[in-house]
Amino acid sequence: MTETDREREREEEGNVSMANGRRVSFEEAENVQRSIGGLHELSIDVSDSPVANEDIVPVPVRERSWDWWHIACLWVGMSVCIPTYMLAAGLMSSGMSYKQAIATILFGNAIVLIPMVLNAHAGTKYGIPFPVLIRTSFGISGAHIPAILRSLVACGWFGIQTWIGGFALYVMVKVAWPGIETLGGGVCKNLIGINLGQFLSFLSFWALHMIIVWAGVDSIKKVEAWAAPILIVIGIALGVWAYRSGGGLIEVLEESNHFTHPAVVALSEPSGDLRLKLDLLKDRSGKYRTEKMKVALGEDEAGAKRILSMAKETDPTNEVVLPGNAGVKYVAVELRRGSDTTVLTAKVTPASAPLGNWWLTVFLPLLTAMVGYWATLSLNIPDFTRYARSQKDQFIGQALGLPTTMTGYAFVGILATCASLIVFPDILVAAQAPWDPVQLLARFKSPVILLVSMFGLALATISTNIAANVVAPAVGFSNLWPQKITFKMGGYITGIIGIVMMPWKLLATAGSYIFTWLIGYSALLGGIAGVMIADYYLLRKTRIDLLELYRPEGKYRGFNWCGIIAFLLGVIPNVPGFLAQVDLIDKKSIPEIFNQIYTYAWFVSFFIALISYSLMARMAGVDTSTRELTPTST
Repeated sequence: MTETDREREREEEGNVSMANGRRVSFEEAENVQRSIGGLHELSIDVSDSPVANEDIVPVPVRERSWDWWHIACLWVGMSVCIPTYMLAAGLMSSGMSYKQAIATILFGNAIVLIPMVLNAHAGTKYGIPFPVLIRTSFGISGAHIPAILRSLVACGWFGIQTWIGGFALYVMVKVAWPGIETLGGGVCKNLIGINLGQFLSFLSFWALHMIIVWAGVDSIKKVEAWAAPILIVIGIALGVWAYRSGGGLIEVLEESNHFTHPAVVALSEPSGDLRLKLDLLKDRSGKYRTEKMKVALGEDEAGAKRILSMAKETDPTNEVVLPGNAGVKYVAVELRRGSDTTVLTAKVTPASAPLGNWWLTVFLPLLTAMVGYWATLSLNIPDFTRYARSQKDQFIGQALGLPTTMTGYAFVGILATCASLIVFPDILVAAQAPWDPVQLLARFKSPVILLVSMFGLALATISTNIAANVVAPAVGFSNLWPQKITFKMGGYITGIIGIVMMPWKLLATAGSYIFTWLIGYSALLGGIAGVMIADYYLLRKTRIDLLELYRPEGKYRGFNWCGIIAFLLGVIPNVPGFLAQVDLIDKKSIPEIFNQIYTYAWFVSFFIALISYSLMARMAGVDTSTRELTPTST
């Protein structure tokens, strides 16, 4: 084939523009943006631009093949995962009933669906990914800032999810080969903190992700479409097990009351007495599962535990009054069943201490965490909707797939965990309940059930991890150096970071990582979302000059300081509260207002950034002009 033939073929495909018998260069191109059924594309190939490659150029309209089913399956695949299953645990342990927890999850996902659909619009209309879209609001150079922030958050989640899935694989292999637990002796554990079998399982699970990255973006659509029905069936199976094993839906859900308060509460009465309120579980006959218990007091938690060895055993009871113990600060309780013991501790609080406003101290902070859960995808959702056939497809797919799956699977987690309180007699208090499905399924004695269920958990983790935690950083890293870093290479970089961070150590030292993590990074992502929506809707009225996005010296060149400053203005009020939350500074050393602001981090940063960008961009006279569209008969 001659060069002329190649040019003619590409011209027919709509990738180049010809004038007077010669190819129009990228620099000379004008009026090359066209609209087909409301979807925009370029009639020339811009992948040779210094700020482009074939992975981040606009998707041609004819290649946008994802319908509402593919988008919905994407959300089912991403939402059905272990963190979603465990999501209600934190809400209920904070004092919510199961109904309040489910309502909060539904409401939080309905809220985040709004910026999700709004940001998805640009991806569908123009066929561009997140790092390219934010060139309008942050500038071509400035776009690296939010893109890398989003990528680093995703790398963190990638490592965590890969370790969780790798551990499920380890449990599955251990059924057939128990010797994997002692493989390699203790050398590996001494070096990195996990045994060789666990590390090899982690690497094997990691390799599965890299194979999908190697296969390309279209393979993600196939994985999600294949995985979604299987994951739904697994969720239904867990729900049926909970219903049948627990004796019915009402009986199972009644057990949820045990999660709404601590197993031990120590109250200092005005009289000087110390009153302990316990919530010890009983078997179906009404008898305490705990056979004997001990109580010890101390000035600190460690001291109370030490005294337990000298304490006298008594019969179990749910209320203990200890006269004349004013000034005691900690209580330790030891529960015994056979040779197994469980130790619980509680800090003594005044019986008359104010409870605080439930809406302000419980509901709104947890709602913020629920919004923060998918605040990541609300930014880079264009990475997927750029392949959608229409705005209708992306909207219906997301509306059906996101809030319903998140709420439904969290409810399955509640059902299964509540049923475990009934089914397993060695659980003495609700705090011992296996909220982690890996721990729950490990209790089943049937190798077949264990293998099938662990396969399902591994599949759920892969489908979530690839879509939610690989695509975003892969595209983000590609945007850093487009001519050198492709989507695949960006995915490999993400994978390497996921290994280097040693996520098993992160999980071992951060018991409440989900909620501290969620609110913490939501402060960053809320500010980015506010700038994006203000720029695309309020300033540009959804009109973007596609060609200029790929011109380093064009109207979007350099840094858009309005976007960067607005983002910082949204984030800064949350910084003191975040530092206090992670114990880098004393909470009492900052005004209480900053601790309150941090609990609503996403909302604070979103609205401050949105309002400040709208004002600054108009005052600065940001260029919002666009080129005339090329006429098309299609």
